Amino acid sequence: MNYHHEERLKKVLLWRLCSVSITLIGTWFYTGSVKEATFFTMILHLTLITAHYLFERWWDGKEK
Repeated sequence: MNYHHEERLKKVLLWRLCSVSITLIGTWFYTGSVKEATFFTMILHLTLITAHYLFERWWDGKEK
């Protein structure tokens, strides 16, 4: 992996951490329940990660 790819991976992982944290904290304040907030955050981000992966696969296939 070259420098550019390593930096991109770090950026993506850091953004994912920020995004999950913001969702969890916001949902916790809204619901008042850590358990509900955690469940919602996990379901939401697993869905978004899957959708992003499928979109990337589709996009890469479109270029061929």
